[in-house]
Amino acid sequence: MSTPQIRLKTESFRAIEKADIIINGITVVAGENGCGKSTLSKLLYFLYKTVSNYDLLVTAGLKTKLRDIIQFLDIVEHEIMVSSKDKFKVDFLRKERRELIQDILTQPLTDETVDRWLALIQMTSEAYNASQQSGIKRLSLRSNRLRFIVGEILSDKIEENKESLDLPFEKISLKLEGHFKEAFGKIKSRPTSLFVEALRSVFSEGELPKKFEVLEFDDPIISTDRNNLAIPYSIQNTIYIDTPMMIGVSDSENEHWNDLNELLVRRGKSTSPLISNLISHEIINGNVSVDDGPSSTDFSYKRSDGSVFNLLDCATGIKSFAIIQLLLKNGSLTDKTLLIIDEPESHLHPQWIIEYARLIVLLNKEIGIKFFIASHNPDMVSAIKYISEKENVAQNLNFYLAFRSEGKFHYDYAHLGNEIDPIFDSFNIAIERINQYGV
Repeated sequence: MSTPQIRLKTESFRAIEKADIIINGITVVAGENGCGKSTLSKLLYFLYKTVSNYDLLVTAGLKTKLRDIIQFLDIVEHEIMVSSKDKFKVDFLRKERRELIQDILTQPLTDETVDRWLALIQMTSEAYNASQQSGIKRLSLRSNRLRFIVGEILSDKIEENKESLDLPFEKISLKLEGHFKEAFGKIKSRPTSLFVEALRSVFSEGELPKKFEVLEFDDPIISTDRNNLAIPYSIQNTIYIDTPMMIGVSDSENEHWNDLNELLVRRGKSTSPLISNLISHEIINGNVSVDDGPSSTDFSYKRSDGSVFNLLDCATGIKSFAIIQLLLKNGSLTDKTLLIIDEPESHLHPQWIIEYARLIVLLNKEIGIKFFIASHNPDMVSAIKYISEKENVAQNLNFYLAFRSEGKFHYDYAHLGNEIDPIFDSFNIAIERINQYGV
């Protein structure tokens, strides 16, 4: 066997006793309910979400740490307004602050970013001091409150001084510089702790994996035993689909639903018009699109006879293919994508199960998309195998079956290579139960 591009290893985590999973093209895992397939999916998803968006996660954390400073500036701006009536100055300060907050989440952090924040604090300080001349009486009544707020931000009590209205803006500046220095350090060193924090937020109950590591071309790049995360090459973005019913659901508690909905409405260049057209002409007999408009998130399905429907009102099976078509159209699917699909056969007519399996194989063959698929369906499993053989990509297949440890609720994942007979043996339990209960 050739060296796998990606290899995931984990032990002693929830229902998983041991799993050593190769991701080289199309990986299919099977097993009874509760064996840990969804756990593996979430581990993969949040791992690659963390390492692929590390800078954005750091800046999101930075914004949280700056929250008290931002609120303090807002309060001071209000005091300047009521004391000096300098609306023009306050409007300018507020506009600059809003732009800086937006830039934290959308632009790379640079030394210039820090300089702009420090300049904003300096301008706020100057405007505050100038306002004392016209509003000395009002400000003197409020100075103790402002000092208390500064003390809370700095974790340092500021002594009351009724003779002076000065606030230690220079200490606020030092606090801000400290937060930015910490963020720059995290971006440079990429500590594993950020991934561990993501896991704790997802798996809030119980211990984290006893062992978790990812190897790329047999070299460890990520491990909970290491202090730092490497930058992966083979996979640079990941998408997790566990139900087509997530389309159009806003502000879900499922983070991966929100992430996927954001992807579906993005604009971009199609990565495979050929496969997108295949979905339209050979499967759903229509075309799916996002309505035009700067903030529109309405999805439309235009049937081949010209009828137009709101996609949210369409059959769930159509939504399953619509998700793939929209991701193709806007360029979200590339050869560096890991597409995680939990039970893709759900909600599909038997004929469409085969069509979906064909779509998976073609996406891997034509674009190079990597798949991690959990399935309970014999038609899906066999179709992926035999269509891959016909398309000459069987070498990209890796099947796994979760075996339950005797007397325990823990599972080991056995690598089957291209063989699916053991999976079918596990499916045959259903036939045995029919004979047991129906005869």
